[in-house]
Parts: sequence; structure tokens; C-alpha cells
Amino acid sequence: MPSSNTSNHQPPQPDYIYRPEDPEYSDQFGADRQQPSNNNAASGLSQRYHQLSTNMEANEVKTLTRMQILTPLSVLLQMGVMILCGSKLIKPNLQQVSRRHPTYLSPQDSFVLFYWAVLYVLLIGFSVFLLLSRMPETKKALVHGVGTRLALANYLMVLWAIFWILHRPPTFILGTATLAVIAVILLFNALVLAVRYPPSPKHPLDWLFIHVPIKMFLVITIQYDLWQQLFVALGWDFGSGGHDALLQGLWPAFGIITGLGAFSALWIFATADLTWTAAGIYLNLGLLWHKHFSLIGGRDDGEPRPAPLTAAIILSISLQAVALLAAPADEAGAPATAKQNKIVDVADEEAAAESSGATVTPTKVTRKLGGSANGSPTKK
Repeated sequence: MPSSNTSNHQPPQPDYIYRPEDPEYSDQFGADRQQPSNNNAASGLSQRYHQLSTNMEANEVKTLTRMQILTPLSVLLQMGVMILCGSKLIKPNLQQVSRRHPTYLSPQDSFVLFYWAVLYVLLIGFSVFLLLSRMPETKKALVHGVGTRLALANYLMVLWAIFWILHRPPTFILGTATLAVIAVILLFNALVLAVRYPPSPKHPLDWLFIHVPIKMFLVITIQYDLWQQLFVALGWDFGSGGHDALLQGLWPAFGIITGLGAFSALWIFATADLTWTAAGIYLNLGLLWHKHFSLIGGRDDGEPRPAPLTAAIILSISLQAVALLAAPADEAGAPATAKQNKIVDVADEEAAAESSGATVTPTKVTRKLGGSANGSPTKK
């Protein structure tokens, strides 16, 4: 009997304890098998998206994922279509249509080509930065400050290029409407970035690859593309009716250049926007470079630029430059003034307390203003 009791209380065999199919240990074995995969994913995309899900809301993660798909495709599509529509395979191409319809708002072609080359490099950098960014502040700026709206603007630019090379009055009107929508989209993005996600010295790449391409895209749209297209749609160009048609757009061009210069100056003064300043002045210099507007139309004896237009361009450049110079001085002067006012207020409080008979311990403010422990603070 004792021997039978001893055999009944023998512990289970080790091979049974560690068998994976045992229900009591299946969870433990499953966790052990999953642990190495988590460690390997720490440097992979799965861990990155896990971090996204913990730092961002679900709708923000979805928006960022859509941006990472749509934005690079839109940039590549726009570049491809622009290169194709500007090549000799298409007749008339983008440049040929522009030369057939010169206006008072037509800058030098080489200025525009260089501008777009820099902008496309930055848009490619934006797409790469969009895929590699890890900072929570950067992700918030990308999702809320840019969103899929930039991809929409790129797709609309493809549509505009098609309208432009079709070279028909109805398509010129459609192209004007398309550029107006693009301008509204980009202006909204610029406002959100300036108010909620302003550039910071701590994040220079955010400024270079988010703020700069958005501002450059916006400035060339509202300062050149939109109004050039509108003048062609209205027939205020040399190709539609010669000198008389071109002259009809003189004073509207004067008002547009002056008004945009004032608007840009207000924006630059409020935000100290270096990108907007550089882009605006550069495009104005490209416009100022044309001394004879009809040269684009193929004539060697083109008429000189009217004096009011020259004055408007110089005024626009001056307004933007002065606004940039005044903005940092205003921002630097405000804290200094506030600090001085604070010093004077503390001194007044100490003087009032001493006059009422209270004991006043001299502070740095009192000593700075010439007071002592026994005497009232004296303002200098």
C-alpha cells in the first residue's frame, strides 16, 4: 500500500510539462515565440507605425498614410506632365503658348524655369521627408498644415497644363478657374502653417521641406500664373489683338502688382517670412528684366515697358524688402519694451509700499533704478 501511495503522488514527467500543446502553457509558449519578432520589428516599419498609433489619433494616422501614397505620386505625375507638355513632342507646347500670348505680367522665361526647377527639387524633398519624418511635431504639421491638399493642388496643376496647351478660349477660362482653386488651397495651407505650426530654429528641416515649397508654390501661383492666365482669358495680351489689346491690361496690371506687393508686405511684416520675400522679389525681378514685352511675340523692335508698370514693380520690391527688415525689429523691440515696463511697474510698487510705512527690501530693480534700502527708488 505505501508503495502504491508513493506512486500515485509522483510529479508529472518533464516532457509533459514543457509540451507546447498543453493548454496551461500554450499562452506562455506563444508569448515566447512572439517576443523575438517584436525585437526584430523595433527597427522596421511595423514598429514605426506602432509609434504613430500611440502618438497620433486614428484619423491622423490614416491621413498621414494617404499623404505618403498620394503626395509622391502627384509630384511625379506633375513633373512628368510638365516635362511632356513642355517638350517638342507637343505642338504647341507650354512655352510656345506663352510666347504667343505675352502680357504685362509675363516675366522672363529663364527666371520662371529656374524657379520651377528649385520648386520641384523641394517637392521631391518634401515627399522623402514625408516618408522619413519621426518627430511628433513634424507629423502634426504635415497632417494638419498640409494634408492631402498639396496632392490635390498637384493634380490640378496637371489639369491646368492640359487646358493651357489646348490653346482655346474656353480652355483658358477653365485654366483660370483651376488656378484660382489651387491658389485658395495653397493659401489655406500657408495660413495654417503660419498660425499653428510656425517655423522654428529647432526644426530647420521642417522649414526647408514643408514651409518653403508650400510658400514658393503659392507665391508663383498668385503672383504670376493666375493673373497671366486671366489676362489671356480676357484677351489682354499681344497675341489676341496686338498693341491695343496689350494696352488694355496696363492699369489692371499696375493694380495687381501694387496690390500684391502690399498684401505680400503685410504678410511678411506679420510673419517675417523670408521665403515669401525671396520668391516675391525674385519674380518681380524676372518681370522687371523684360524691357520690351513684344520680344516674346517674336518681334525685334518690341515696345518699351510703360513707366507706370516699372514704378509698380519697383514699389512692390521695396515694400516686401522693407517689411522683412521691419518685422524682426518689431519682434525684437516688443520684448525689450515689455521688460522695461515691467521694471518701472515694480519700482512704482516699491515706492508706494514705502510711502505707506512698510519696510521695503531693496531689490535688483530698486538698485538698478538708483534707490537704496532707506530711500525711495529714483527713476533715471
